[in-house]
Amino acid sequence: MTSRELVKQTIHFQRPARLPFTGMMANTEFSGDTVAIFPDMGPKWWLGGGGKDEWGCLWEVSEEHSDMGQVKNIVLEILDKYAEITVPDALNPERYAHWEEILQKAEVEDKYVVCCNGSYLFERAHFLHGFEATLMDLMLEPEIMEKFLRHIVDYHFKTVQYINDNFPGRVHGYRGTDDWGTQTAALIPPHSFVELFKPLYNELFAAIHAAGMDAWMHSCGQIMDIIPHLIEVGLDVINIMQPNVFPIERLAAFKGRICFEIGADAQRTLPSGDKELLTAEIEKLLDCCCADKGGFIEMQLSKMNYDGDGIAADIGAFCHQEYRRLDPFKKNAERGIENL
Repeated sequence: MTSRELVKQTIHFQRPARLPFTGMMANTEFSGDTVAIFPDMGPKWWLGGGGKDEWGCLWEVSEEHSDMGQVKNIVLEILDKYAEITVPDALNPERYAHWEEILQKAEVEDKYVVCCNGSYLFERAHFLHGFEATLMDLMLEPEIMEKFLRHIVDYHFKTVQYINDNFPGRVHGYRGTDDWGTQTAALIPPHSFVELFKPLYNELFAAIHAAGMDAWMHSCGQIMDIIPHLIEVGLDVINIMQPNVFPIERLAAFKGRICFEIGADAQRTLPSGDKELLTAEIEKLLDCCCADKGGFIEMQLSKMNYDGDGIAADIGAFCHQEYRRLDPFKKNAERGIENL
């Protein structure tokens, strides 16, 4: 069974023979069952170098940290001038000129290819308009905010269109990010999410599926109230890096309903380096989130996690070893459980 088949079977609950694990999702490399591929978005500011992205947002990294940094400017001061925002040209062939070589290698190795394309909706809105202003205008100017969100999400629709027109069947997943949670709850009331964001996610995930790809999303924080809505609109894979904020036991409510991509808790357990705690946490994650037929992908740690989250390099190898040792899919296959 190939990496591509394993990931597909896991996402769609078709009884994979083992747990799949991701490669690095911040850069293109071939260490995992997945391979990340990126449109050419200019300098890779998210790897810690800072700089201005193609939307005009200026990223600055503090001297004390090696993470992706924070946006330090306001591109859109006045919300109703959203149409003046220049959306990157997702239909420009030059953005994809480097893809053929990567795709050929991925096809030789039969990897699952994920287009990683930055922020979906909420993050890009507040990167451009400012965090506080975005939260306020979601409440005060919902009609204009919806138009603004449609203006920026057009970038993703056109990227999906370009992939479908030029690389049909060769890219298997489409991944974006939207951090929706604080330590205790979602950043906006559930009714605002349902009214403004849910319909757009529904349209976007439908377009991703129509192009033959699975929809992936990374989202940090306690997003218990949002996950059911994401499931309803067709999100296939949710990447969670802080499962203890839920806490983990509550994630069992979504077991078998969505595929989780998780390593261990990046806020607490991973930085602690405590291997006994990590083993116990991995066991709990598999028990609460992994269905018999699939639904769990190990998020293999990478340089981005080590540099940005203060995680010791040997901890990534240890966690990967524990996932291999505890692999429930492999145990099921060895016991001869038949595919249904």
